[in-house]
Amino acid sequence: MKLDRTFAREFKKAANGDGSREARFAFLNPAKEAARKLSTPNVMREFDGILREYGRATVGLCVAVTVWERRDRLESRTVRWAIEVLELWTNRPPDTRCLYIGDNLHPSRIEEYAGSFIKLTTEED
Repeated sequence: MKLDRTFAREFKKAANGDGSREARFAFLNPAKEAARKLSTPNVMREFDGILREYGRATVGLCVAVTVWERRDRLESRTVRWAIEVLELWTNRPPDTRCLYIGDNLHPSRIEEYAGSFIKLTTEED
């Protein structure tokens, strides 16, 4: 499992910035807002629009945090993707659960609405 190089580069630049506290909050605040918008049972219909609004790095991080929190109920391939994304996030706060998507759906539904996004941001080995 390997992340798409373009996505990885885009993610590192957006999520980590220059490594400063200001850069962390400049990324974290819109990411929290995206997580709030994704935290609805209608996320299956609204996911693509929120992805366009906030970008791949921001939404990808919300998806990765959520997948990690639900890891015991998801496919190993999806969990490996989340681990790869979270390992790239070096400028993170102590508690990443602020980006959890509380969609009130079955834990495995994230593989349905974010599955194509995960697939598009992955390179085959």
